[in-house]
Amino acid sequence: MNDAAPTPDVPPAPDPLAVVLAKLDPAPHGFDRDALMFSAGQASKLNALFFWRVATAVALTAAAAFAALYATRPVKIEYHERQVVVDPGR
Repeated sequence: MNDAAPTPDVPPAPDPLAVVLAKLDPAPHGFDRDALMFSAGQASKLNALFFWRVATAVALTAAAAFAALYATRPVKIEYHERQVVVDPGR
């Protein structure tokens, strides 16, 4: 058995993946941060507007229903007979 110890004069072989990655040029990022933030704000604004429009429609429908019920309720007339107390001792 001849176990040869690696000599310190010979460097280890480079990793093939590292060699390939070293040859690549970095690509440009391809996005504009300000444009992304603007589009995110617009999307958020549209969701908020949709919520408030739905909430307004529900409130308007409820108000119209209560107004219709108030206007069409039967009129209740009550007659109260007043009693006059006369003190005969006066």
